[in-house]
Amino acid sequence: MNVLIRYLEQWEKQDTRNLYETAFSEDSREFVDYYYHWKIRDNEIIVMEEEQPLRGGFFHVMIHQNPYMIWINGRKERIPYLVAVATDPVCRRQGKMNQVMRRLLQDLGRNKTPFTFLLPADPAYYEGQGFIFFPDMALTGIQDEAKRGMIQAAEAQISYMTARSSIKWRQAGETDIAEMAAFSNRVLRERHDVVISRDRYYYQRLLAETAVEHGGILLWRHAGDLRGMLTYALTVNSQGQSQGRYRAEIKELLLEEYVSEEESRKICQNALQKAGVAGKRSLEVEFSFEKMMVRITSLTAVVPLLKSQKRRSFHVKVSDPVIEANNGCFRITLDWDGGSIRQIPEEEVTENMDIARLTQELWKDVSVYLNEWV
Repeated sequence: MNVLIRYLEQWEKQDTRNLYETAFSEDSREFVDYYYHWKIRDNEIIVMEEEQPLRGGFFHVMIHQNPYMIWINGRKERIPYLVAVATDPVCRRQGKMNQVMRRLLQDLGRNKTPFTFLLPADPAYYEGQGFIFFPDMALTGIQDEAKRGMIQAAEAQISYMTARSSIKWRQAGETDIAEMAAFSNRVLRERHDVVISRDRYYYQRLLAETAVEHGGILLWRHAGDLRGMLTYALTVNSQGQSQGRYRAEIKELLLEEYVSEEESRKICQNALQKAGVAGKRSLEVEFSFEKMMVRITSLTAVVPLLKSQKRRSFHVKVSDPVIEANNGCFRITLDWDGGSIRQIPEEEVTENMDIARLTQELWKDVSVYLNEWV
């Protein structure tokens, strides 16, 4: 049987829905409807299929590349987020996903895409493809130990949020989008080096996404100014609705101030109760922050985007078994002003690194905040 690896045309993308529903059976029909309404508008889908596929499409493997505009140390780049990485059950354990992933990574390298990222179901598999977890990825409002004093001071200012009955949170709507985008972009870019640029379309899509998860976005204002945003999904827990217990999955809590995880939980519980999210039913709050993995796809494109708090220099021979252009001998320098890379003779090399280890070194001073579902 001859197979073909290719990118789908726009009109073909809906044909992958059967594979999506098979591979991700835990997703509700409403969520899949949302995904195929919003996400395939501007994404790319690479598949492996038979050369003469069955009517309606029979795909052995697929990977979706959902594009995000990302701020990286003050520069904006279009970066693909890999999702819906799926193999048809009858095609598993045959090395087919490996073939498609290699082709995708090589294409990104040829296109000078700096890197790609994903939320791994099986980290070991992706480590074998050169991915690593972001070394400095923020999952909450706390960046590092150096900000502990700031956090303690902020807690003294904001702890009244959980105590004062006058604090009100309300559901966001379309008319709030411009303000939400401005607030989130400002807060996140002040705190982190790498964040997604949030525009009107981003929040239109997020409101639709949380709606199918029975959630939404809550807003808190003080003296007329937006001071906090809480994004959540709501589900009935395993005991069932008859038990009157609901679980709120917190996707994001953004506040002007830094707060601890303990204080964050109190704020979320208070906000959801004040907004009447669960009515009179008891409500459990659960944070769903998970770490992403990154894969450098163009070494020469990513280095100029990165910075380091301390000047660091590498005279390194790089090995990348997937992307040929990343192989070679380079002098790489990182400092507060940015990064530079140039080829050097092999006799100037002082250390050898594979692409995963080099990624670890290059990204370790870069504060990353990427918190997406799909």
